[in-house]
Amino acid sequence: MKKNLKEAPIDYGDRPERMSPDIQSKIEKGETPLSDSPAFPEQDGDNSFEEIIASKRFKDVVDKVKRYTGLTNISGQNAFMQLQMMLMQAVQKVKQIETGNEEYLENLAVDLVKKEMSLPDDAFIFDVELIGNPSQMDTSKMRKQSEEPSPEEIEKEFGVSEDEAEEDLDNLMAAFDKFDLEKAKRRFINSLIQGASKKGHYMFSLVEEELNRLNPELLNLYGVLMSINDLVYWIMPDEAAQMMAGSGEGVSGSEEVDDTTDPPTIKAKGMFFPVLIHELLKGVYEVMGTQGLPDDPKQAEMVMASQDTLPYEIWDLRLGPVIWEKFLSVYPDELFEEDMREIQNYLFSRFSALSTEQFFELAQEILSGSEDGKKAVKAMVDEIIQEIKDEEYEQSMNQFRDNDDEGFDLDDFLDGLGIGGPAV
Repeated sequence: MKKNLKEAPIDYGDRPERMSPDIQSKIEKGETPLSDSPAFPEQDGDNSFEEIIASKRFKDVVDKVKRYTGLTNISGQNAFMQLQMMLMQAVQKVKQIETGNEEYLENLAVDLVKKEMSLPDDAFIFDVELIGNPSQMDTSKMRKQSEEPSPEEIEKEFGVSEDEAEEDLDNLMAAFDKFDLEKAKRRFINSLIQGASKKGHYMFSLVEEELNRLNPELLNLYGVLMSINDLVYWIMPDEAAQMMAGSGEGVSGSEEVDDTTDPPTIKAKGMFFPVLIHELLKGVYEVMGTQGLPDDPKQAEMVMASQDTLPYEIWDLRLGPVIWEKFLSVYPDELFEEDMREIQNYLFSRFSALSTEQFFELAQEILSGSEDGKKAVKAMVDEIIQEIKDEEYEQSMNQFRDNDDEGFDLDDFLDGLGIGGPAV
């Protein structure tokens, strides 16, 4: 009875599998980097929002492992050892198949990401590399721990003007409040980015025909590899995972955005094809998510130094996928149509660019699945579509004016606007 009461906050259903006790404890006690997020809605029952999404995510991960491995019970030490053996074998077989086919898989990854995100050919420059071993992974630019500024720096960069603050203490408190909100916003956007990018681990199923040409075993090998990798994030003690992240050990992929080029360059490296897709997606969403940073470069730098760390990323990978699913669930159905998926990119940028107050208010509505949240998202989508139409109309009008002196075909002009000529 005591055991059942202790386990009540995390819902395992009828599954015997359990997450690491310290991970479960941190979730139940609200001691994760996402626990205090202003984006999380209040719950009527005994469970917190974080406990609810953690329960769902763990079940999803367990089910995927069983699907690809064929095992029906993956609890206990014997099952763990069996999974370790399957993982090692999958890694060896995958690298044997991928070796010599790197360029083919690199191009396939880029094409897949561009297609699935409806990215124009000139939107980004992609610099990708499918690497052979971890020694080729440069982790020097990855932030191993959070860098928090001093109170003086926070007050200087985030404080209000002397006219607005009655006392120095008021200014200091206002600066800390603003900085905390910007950090929480960045933390939540990072969880969305990781959640959206995590689907890349399983997008290999969309190019089944192309991968079968290399080896018919490859699809299931990728499934075994990535599903067990997901499970490790939940069954490995969090302390061990944090230590590995803090040292940069175990990193199998990396992405970097170079915004000095036009268009921006996304540099992605991955040990395996699914990891490479994940890093490419992460880079694209990272560019769109920068709309959520403060406009002031120094403020933005301070926020990223505090939140963009490998240890925090582990929790984003654990909980982000369900958070992203909840966002997708309120998208209008039309956004999933082939010719409308590009609007999803504009929507993510538009949402990220909201003020912290509007951002968290809308996030709560979305995560709670309220009708108000759905209406707000629909209104944003309609606004984006109208802006695109207005821009296309203006471009067509400018073309009309530029060509007016040269003789312009009215029928071609109307066709360009999507307006057919009169029926004959």
